[in-house]
This record gives sequence, structure tokens and C-alpha cells, in this order.
Amino acid sequence: MGIERKKVLIVDDEIEIADFLGRFLQRLGITAIKANSGEEALRKYNEEHPDSIFLDIQMPDKDGITILKEIKKIDSAVKIIMITGKDDKDLQAKAKKYGALDYITKPLDLSELSIKINNYIL
Repeated sequence: MGIERKKVLIVDDEIEIADFLGRFLQRLGITAIKANSGEEALRKYNEEHPDSIFLDIQMPDKDGITILKEIKKIDSAVKIIMITGKDDKDLQAKAKKYGALDYITKPLDLSELSIKINNYIL
């Protein structure tokens, strides 16, 4: 029996961010699944059952906090790291209150990203 690869869902309406993060995770041997909207994120979560999620807070259809709450109702153990375009302490506190482990700000910093992946995903 082989080693099962980690599976991470990346949710960001900025396709370049999702693609960048997906390539970074794949180089680490992690399966990356991408969604570019809240509705697509929920569908892919239910289809793929990822171990972890990188979830953008601000998206046009459904905001990340709403998605965070919906996914945590389905599986309270899934690891969620929020992605945010601005360093908003209130929003970060709200995300943690609803079960997010941590957050990372855009533009994504590779060393910070590596730390989050090592701490929460690997």
C-alpha cells in the first residue's frame, strides 16, 4: 500500500494566486485542487474531501467566512488557512473564531507559505 498524498483545496477568485499556490504545493508532492468561487469550493470540497484548504476571505459570490462556516459544519477537523488581501485583524479574529487555523496575506510570501504548509499540512 502506497503513501497517500495530501490533498489541498485552494479557493481564490484570483486565478493567478490559485495557480501559483497549486504549483507550489505540487512541487511538495501535495495534490492541489483549485476553485475560483465559493460555490465551486463547496462542490469540490464535497467531491474531493481534501485534508486542508487555503481559503480566500473576499470573493464575489460567497465570502470566505461563510464558506468556512459551511465546511466546518460538514467536517470540523478539516484544516483551513485563510488568504487575505489586507491585514485586517478583526476579520482574522472572526475567521479563527469559526475554526480557521491561521491566515496568510497577499502577495503570498514563499517563506511564510512554507512555514504554514509545514505547520498545518505536512
